[in-house]
Amino acid sequence: MGSFYLILALVFSLIIAIVALANNEPVTVSYIFGRAEVSLILLILGSAFVGALVMGFFAIFRSIRSAFSFREMRRKNEDLQKQVKALEEEKIFLEAELNKAVSVPEEEKEDLKETVQDENLQAETQPEETADVQKETKEEPDEPER
Repeated sequence: MGSFYLILALVFSLIIAIVALANNEPVTVSYIFGRAEVSLILLILGSAFVGALVMGFFAIFRSIRSAFSFREMRRKNEDLQKQVKALEEEKIFLEAELNKAVSVPEEEKEDLKETVQDENLQAETQPEETADVQKETKEEPDEPER
């Protein structure tokens, strides 16, 4: 695709050169600060050169912006790859824990159930104790000294 653009640019340059050579009369060019009399050949070639220069700067700016964007995307891709690897390791660990929990003998399961039930009973009685303490503190509010 790059060679196509090069050939197109050469053909366009050749057309500009032919048009410039056909028009060699002097022309008056008015600037903001004055006037100048220039050959039409120089005016056409100069305008084409300035246009090509401006387009080159735009192309350079676009390629620099694309390079930064590409670098950012590559960094994000690497971060996501690290996250995927960490999640896969966590999945393997959790599967091993699950397999270990499934392979626990029935006696240990019953002991585990009893332990969980004891913890639930303790959790149920603790809110009652804290509620009693809160009632006592509400009955005796701190009065500011005068």
